[in-house]
Amino acid sequence: MRSMMESGIQITQDSKHAFEEIWKKRTHRYAVFAVQENREIIVDVLGKRDASYDEFLADLQGEQDEDGACQCRFGIYDFEYEHYFKPMDSSTTKLKLILVLWCPEQARIRDKMIYSSSMSSIIQTFIGVQKYIQANNLDDISREAVEMKLRAMDRD
Repeated sequence: MRSMMESGIQITQDSKHAFEEIWKKRTHRYAVFAVQENREIIVDVLGKRDASYDEFLADLQGEQDEDGACQCRFGIYDFEYEHYFKPMDSSTTKLKLILVLWCPEQARIRDKMIYSSSMSSIIQTFIGVQKYIQANNLDDISREAVEMKLRAMDRD
């Protein structure tokens, strides 16, 4: 069964399963999702658990089409970083699930509208995401920028 998106686009069971593999089972580090034929959201890439953040960014960007336009994508990434806990003078590894809406400036207007209108429904479907980020350029989702946003959520 598929969930209906606000934009009329459906999210496939494979997409839901990929999210569960990342969030609950932790068998994958990330997934990149694409809107296929303006009908459904499918898994475009599923990253292995040992995949790097740079690999995620490369897969999220995809390739330019024949007209030179960039592609929009959704991405889920299980972000890992060290958190220093001041009162105990110790650090611990934290994992936080992020959802990225990648709509580069060079993407087609129609694609941006389709992805943007599907965002709220995808948030409702992927329960467990701790941070939502809309990105139009790589500076918005650099490792440093994302880590800073996640650290702002931490308690010291």
